[in-house]
Amino acid sequence: MAVVPGARPWRVLRLFWPRSSRGRARLALFLISCALAIMTVSSVYYSNEHRRHLHDIEKLSQASAVLAQSHSHFLQATTALASMTFLRDESYFQQFQREFTASRNAVEAARGIAASLGLWGDVAFLQQLGARMDAFHDGVERASTEFLRGDLFRAIEMGRQLTPESDAIAAELGAASDAWLAMVALERQSAERATWTALLIQAALGGFSLLVAAITASVFQKSILEPLAALRRAARAIAGGNLSVRAPVRGPEEMVSLAEAFNSMTEALIDRNRELERHIADLQQAQDTIWRMAYYDPLTGLPNRHLFEDRLQMAMAQARRRGLQVGVLFLDLDRFKLVNDSFGHAFGDKLLRLVARRLGQAIDTGQTLARTGGDEFIVLLPDVERESEVEEAARRLLDVMQMPFELEGRELYVTASIGVVLFPLHGEDPQTLVRNADIAMYRAKESGRNTYEVYSALLDLGMVQRLSMESDLHRALQREELVLHYQPIVNVETGEIVGVEALVRWLHPERGVLYPDAFIPLAEDSGLIVPLGEWVLRAACRQAIAWQEAGAGPLFISVNLSPRQMRQELASVVAQVLRETGLSPSHLMLEVTEGAIMVEMERAISLLLSLRGMGVQVCVDDFGTGHSSLSHLKMLPVDVIKVDRSFVWDMVGNRADAAIVASVVTLAQALGLRVIAEGVETEEQAALLRRMGCREMQGFLFSRPLPEAEMTELLARGRGLVPRAP
Repeated sequence: MAVVPGARPWRVLRLFWPRSSRGRARLALFLISCALAIMTVSSVYYSNEHRRHLHDIEKLSQASAVLAQSHSHFLQATTALASMTFLRDESYFQQFQREFTASRNAVEAARGIAASLGLWGDVAFLQQLGARMDAFHDGVERASTEFLRGDLFRAIEMGRQLTPESDAIAAELGAASDAWLAMVALERQSAERATWTALLIQAALGGFSLLVAAITASVFQKSILEPLAALRRAARAIAGGNLSVRAPVRGPEEMVSLAEAFNSMTEALIDRNRELERHIADLQQAQDTIWRMAYYDPLTGLPNRHLFEDRLQMAMAQARRRGLQVGVLFLDLDRFKLVNDSFGHAFGDKLLRLVARRLGQAIDTGQTLARTGGDEFIVLLPDVERESEVEEAARRLLDVMQMPFELEGRELYVTASIGVVLFPLHGEDPQTLVRNADIAMYRAKESGRNTYEVYSALLDLGMVQRLSMESDLHRALQREELVLHYQPIVNVETGEIVGVEALVRWLHPERGVLYPDAFIPLAEDSGLIVPLGEWVLRAACRQAIAWQEAGAGPLFISVNLSPRQMRQELASVVAQVLRETGLSPSHLMLEVTEGAIMVEMERAISLLLSLRGMGVQVCVDDFGTGHSSLSHLKMLPVDVIKVDRSFVWDMVGNRADAAIVASVVTLAQALGLRVIAEGVETEEQAALLRRMGCREMQGFLFSRPLPEAEMTELLARGRGLVPRAP
């Protein structure tokens, strides 16, 4: 670019001065980077020069010392020659040889050092000096031989001829040593000059960097900070309501652009203020919508996870103050994905709305039902005094899910699995409680679905502990740590024991007696339930035969089946066990749960028909808790119905439970089925069941589950447990 004649230098400089703060920062960074690069390069260069000088000084010092030693040894060698001349003693000649050899070796060492430094003139000089020394040595040997053994006068003449050469060699050795000492001094001076030069360059570049930084800071202050301060003052004035204030437009391009945008915004604010008045109502409505979207599920209208956790937090704080508990039920629909896959997501959404409506009707006032996503619902039960309240709520939710859903001309049965937790027993913050409830829910699914599971630390054991338990269970089968206890089933009309239910116990070597709920779920998950169930079946049949042979009479033995066993070749296993033990099929009763039947109903019915075809009695266990309902009972090939203990426990004070039990008994009798009520613990329960027409019962009122020896003793006393009915 051509410079305008007469233009001032600063005006010319402005042509190259960046207009934006970013360009100015880049220029400053470039200059500082150049200075740092030059400092780095010069530092490396002069450091290498300094090291080279130090290396040369060291080598030159070594060479000077070596030549000084050579000079000293040469002088001692000539002194030995002089002593030999006067004393005519051959030992002085040997001394000469030693001193000369040391001097000659020193010359060679100095020549090697000179070669390593690249001083080839000195190498040639030392090589010539070495040759002269060798020639001198040869002459001395000849003269010494003549002196000691030959012509004395001839030897003296030869020695006189060698003396000038000796003096010359000694002088040259001394001069060379002095010259190399001078070179050491010169190298030291060069090293000092290199060091000072490096320091001056570093100082200059450092000062330049500081100058650039100072200039940059000054420019930043003028072009950035001051305009920003003016802009801040204008913003404060506008925030105070003074819309007439404008930001000054000055500084680099960015600040100019920012100030112009700020002023444009101010103009726009004046216009927007007028529009805002018209939009206040719309904004309020939008705010309400956003709040509802943030805290409520758009599909069902239920609270979502955020609102649920807020309410849970408040319920926990209130429970702490009152010394109460808080219950959380985590509910997940069973096989809901099948509904979506079969009928589409729109159908599934409609079904979720029906489920939400039904669950909402089943909870009490003050309790919260929320949908956390997908087919998951969660219930908050504040101010809980006993764990049984939470379990009762879980059972109530499961009960309402037993009724079919009518949707688009279809009748659907949808069940749920529920995880139950209590604050503070199972967690002291919302996240932990929900996580543990989720774990318990999945455990309920693993247990066959359509049930609930209360969280325990066992559910949250790590994989190592689970594997250890599974390994112990493997060994338990091998080491015969499993035993059977037996609970009598009583005919209350005759007071006699008509059958016994076999209940497995694990005599763990470290944990003591473990009940089925502690290890049967693990056996079910790991597949050990199949060999374990076969062992229970075989041991129970053998024991029944032993009691019959001891005169106990034709009582039947009842054995529980797991859902996993029903998926195996169960009929052939049962037939084999009956053949091995010799037990009559009519004296064996196999208990299956409603849930196990309803999972694969056609397969289950086929299996039950095969068992009944052998003559084995089939019993539906825990009747009333599953989703089969009374309408399915007539389809099932069963002989006996067991009324679940949950209905028996509350039937005396709960009309609904009493009505359910009465309906089950009446329907069973109409279908020609026997009814056994389990969990009977009081005389009132037994009396009410008698009046309903139930004749067979079991429970703690009659006997707890007994070990083999105690059960044998009980049967030996005549099988009577209650007086005959009047």
